[in-house]
Amino acid sequence: MMTETTARGHNAPCSNRDFDFFYAGFEGEELLVQRCTQCGTLRSLPSPGCGNCSSLDWEPTALGGEGEIFSYVTHYHPPLPGFSAPHPMALVTMDEGVRLLGAMDGTDPDTLEIGRRVKIEFVRRDAVAAYRFRYL
Repeated sequence: MMTETTARGHNAPCSNRDFDFFYAGFEGEELLVQRCTQCGTLRSLPSPGCGNCSSLDWEPTALGGEGEIFSYVTHYHPPLPGFSAPHPMALVTMDEGVRLLGAMDGTDPDTLEIGRRVKIEFVRRDAVAAYRFRYL
């Protein structure tokens, strides 16, 4: 279930061939990444070509939505108007092996711990769908 939040000044996502599928997945509460059709490499940050084999051919692939914290940081100055501080962020190794950076909104920064299991939660900020992480 998508949660409504507010963030004044939140930037709308860019629109191009490499990113449209990624943001469209949010509407269906799916986390989609690129999978190279030549070598099978997953890319969590959409890009035109595969960093492994240089192929330009890819297909969208859904991730399961769970992973573990690889690293984290807490911003004590809000990154954008409408966000509150402290603002914890986590770099998460998804179960499929790719890493994603995301907010840990509503999480006490003192509880952040490398290796802790998290899951994706989809949110809507000013009509823009986004994701964040929550503890399992």
